[in-house]
Amino acid sequence: MKSVFLIMLSVLLLACAGNETVVYSNGFSFANYKYVVIDRDDNSAAYGLDIRFGNAIADYHLAVVGSKEYDNLPYAQKKQVLGARVSVSGDSDRIVMGIAFQDYLSGRTVASMGTSEKGDLFDKGDREDVFMIVFRSVVLAINADRQKAAAVGARQVVAPSPAPAAVEPAPQNNVDSGAEYKPYTLTPDFSD
Repeated sequence: MKSVFLIMLSVLLLACAGNETVVYSNGFSFANYKYVVIDRDDNSAAYGLDIRFGNAIADYHLAVVGSKEYDNLPYAQKKQVLGARVSVSGDSDRIVMGIAFQDYLSGRTVASMGTSEKGDLFDKGDREDVFMIVFRSVVLAINADRQKAAAVGARQVVAPSPAPAAVEPAPQNNVDSGAEYKPYTLTPDFSD
């Protein structure tokens, strides 16, 4: 339900504005985040845009982590995780594409960027062109927030290494090896 709301909100924001739209929540800054979890969206996954976005965003100081890696992060790092959802829709005349960001810990939507351009959704070149327009908006926003934070004197944010994998606990030996331990086998009774 939340994902449907985010998609509808993105489409509504895109429909109400001009071609390119960038909307921030009050007090939001990309400078406060180091990680991003790419949420799945069926329509963008069909075109590989979610993977393409993950590969590209990793070059701009946001480490891409999976939702299971997120579970292993300490609380201090969980506060620095964004969720991102790439959505795309359209037809043979127009492509609507957006990227919605949410604070992954709270679930609150904090930024949305998107565009509506002439093009054929089923043409790879047109999709790539629209993706680059939206991604350029994301990159400009990240760079502007980071520069603003650096000018204020905040420390420079550098992408951290991915979260370590969970350590498997050592198997517990619950078998008592003392003299009282007597193995036995149950033998079924088929006499009926």
